Amino acid sequence: MDYVSGGDTDVTTTTDAYVNGKVSTNSTKTSTDGGDVTELNSNSSRIGLKGAENLTDNTDVVYQLEYGIDVDADDNGKKQFYSRDTYLGLANKQYGTLLAGRLSAIDDSINYVSQAVGQFDNSFGDAAWDGNRINNAFAYVSPDYNGMNFMAMYALDNKSEHNGLGHEGWGVGVKYEPEGQPYRGGITYIQAGDFKTTRISGAYDLNNTVGIGALYQLDKSKENDGKDENVFSISGTYQTASPWKVYAQADFIDNVAFNNDADSQQFVIGGKYAFSKQAIGHVYGGYRNNEYKEVVSNVKDGNGTVVKTKTETDGMAIGAGLEYLF
Repeated sequence: MDYVSGGDTDVTTTTDAYVNGKVSTNSTKTSTDGGDVTELNSNSSRIGLKGAENLTDNTDVVYQLEYGIDVDADDNGKKQFYSRDTYLGLANKQYGTLLAGRLSAIDDSINYVSQAVGQFDNSFGDAAWDGNRINNAFAYVSPDYNGMNFMAMYALDNKSEHNGLGHEGWGVGVKYEPEGQPYRGGITYIQAGDFKTTRISGAYDLNNTVGIGALYQLDKSKENDGKDENVFSISGTYQTASPWKVYAQADFIDNVAFNNDADSQQFVIGGKYAFSKQAIGHVYGGYRNNEYKEVVSNVKDGNGTVVKTKTETDGMAIGAGLEYLF
């Protein structure tokens, strides 16, 4: 609490700022037709500064500076301390929150299905889009209306992490998370140039120990073969009487990255052990299968189309890790 005195007027301002982040490491052994590989990975490790400062009784300045780090290496292709969500904005109790900066797309806020960690925390098996971060973006979230929030975003005409998104983009969405109810869900739509994505996701708690979640996403683009990419994911969790929480997740993608007859399936089971609210251990195992067509020569069929050969790869992986939240 900072107290400021000016002349005959006393003004009290509230400032809340704190360092937050996550340190995570996972050791994974992967077995494929090409052999076995053991890796140590840092998954979504990050550090940042987040806070808010009171301007009036109803309005705060909100800010976040967040960087990803790779705790097991000095270079991950993005260089160390690569930018994650970083923004400055205003939050008003009556009118909502407006943010500007580098932001996760609004559809990231309605992912009610993802449980997998480590190697299987991979956009449902490498979908073309999964709530990517967008540069030069604005986002708005409405106040809570009995558990319902409306969302909107706009990105200036600049590149983002989505390949080829060299256009201005926009999106709208709504999510419903009523307090004290076992269900929650949402829907979003985002468009940038000829790229369009629609996501529907929801979750339901069957009781205090068992929960299920599901997600469907339709992506459209003229990239590659121009085929619609369909993503479907389903998961279930079970909270045991001990600190163990077990989960299972299945992900399916049809026409991966808009390629005709390119399919991906992965299945994961795992457990999370809560040593405390901050320290969580992980164990997991999974299987992944990919089918796709690739050009192996310039041979063309009778219609003049280049012949593609279908290729299939599959593999299994097991892993264990630890994450610490602060």
